[in-house]
Amino acid sequence: MKKNDPTMSKEKALENRIIPYKMLLEGVSTTHALVEGILPEHGIPSLKIGLENLISLLKDLIQKAKEGLPVIGHHFSFPTEYLYCFDCVPVCIEATSYLMAALLPNGSEPYYDLITSYGHPFHTCTSQKGTMGMTMDGLFKFDAIITPTAPCDNTFASYPFFKFHENVPLILPDLPYLKAEKSIPYYAEQLRLGLEKLGKIIGQEPDYNKLKKAIEIQNKVHEYQMELFELKKVIPCPVENMLNPMAAAAAIFMAGRPEILTFYEKMLEVAKYRYNNKIYHGNEEKIRSIWPYMIIFFDLALCEWLNREMGMSILFDIFNYNFSDPININSDLDKLFHGMARHGLEAPMVKQSAEFYYPFIEDCVHLARDFSVDCFIFTSHVGCKQFGSVAQLLREALKEEVGIPLLLIDVDVGDRRFASEKVIREKIKLFIQTLL
Repeated sequence: MKKNDPTMSKEKALENRIIPYKMLLEGVSTTHALVEGILPEHGIPSLKIGLENLISLLKDLIQKAKEGLPVIGHHFSFPTEYLYCFDCVPVCIEATSYLMAALLPNGSEPYYDLITSYGHPFHTCTSQKGTMGMTMDGLFKFDAIITPTAPCDNTFASYPFFKFHENVPLILPDLPYLKAEKSIPYYAEQLRLGLEKLGKIIGQEPDYNKLKKAIEIQNKVHEYQMELFELKKVIPCPVENMLNPMAAAAAIFMAGRPEILTFYEKMLEVAKYRYNNKIYHGNEEKIRSIWPYMIIFFDLALCEWLNREMGMSILFDIFNYNFSDPININSDLDKLFHGMARHGLEAPMVKQSAEFYYPFIEDCVHLARDFSVDCFIFTSHVGCKQFGSVAQLLREALKEEVGIPLLLIDVDVGDRRFASEKVIREKIKLFIQTLL
């Protein structure tokens, strides 16, 4: 093939619409090679299995971009599987920022700084700021972006950037604040209108049979998630801490695809084997913790350090204890969209932010009892203003109702410059000394 082949040049230009995914593929592949080469055969299976499936996914999406399929950005509270009613390349704005923070040497920090220097407030959420900076730097070329009007003010403040600065069509299904039965048909209609509008922008009709197939996969995943959830009640916990961030990545990047089924099938096998043989991923389980908000994405090694050095299990974080009922795909479209709407209103962070904090606190108290928990660790993320006041209320409730303490860590879960790995680990280490 000639060097100046116009076909090759066109394919390269199309592929380069998602340069951050090419960066992620390199980072994921390098990390996977290290895992394979350094760790023992059974070391951190969730990391190994998760990375294998991420490699498969990223390669496929890069190829689809190369073929010219539209690149569709979306907020994590708009489930990725819903976009598979189109032939497209879905890109989750928030997940991209934080997976890069987890895997690349400088994370997403250069892009946080780029968008901050443009004038976007430094205290807004880095989950959006990273991808905003990448887009400003020409690394993403979106054909359209779709996001519900939720779950926080950062969404309202950040997403208009793509429309007004980058001229990307922005679709905003209105997610009601009122969490009530009458909100379901309203949001169902908003989802349907949003997908239809998106289809007109990219020149495709929504294929609801494809959508049902993607949702069918997620319904099966729900079964695996519930089994793993129940297994975490066992002492010692048969699931390693690393499953939490890897499951969060799977829930967004792999949703609606065969890779997510492979990931959960294999992880369930590992958990059942450990359960049957009373195996703990570490020397000894000394402390059982729940992180009711987020894992620290820029330091995934923290998960392994807690397991092996501190004997602390992270039973789950916010992305791993919120489950909604499977969606009925065997009825008419109205019921399908009603199920999708209910699922969206129960999504992590949407569920907690779309009402007052009482249900969140009640859920935490019940989880503490049901899972024999010794403590909670609350990561107060600088971008999540809507959760700034809940930590003290939760601390008081846990002390009064269950008699366990809560550690509060002020952090930016995607930017180590706010609070470094050293500072965070020292706080946790001192906290653990009070428990033993």
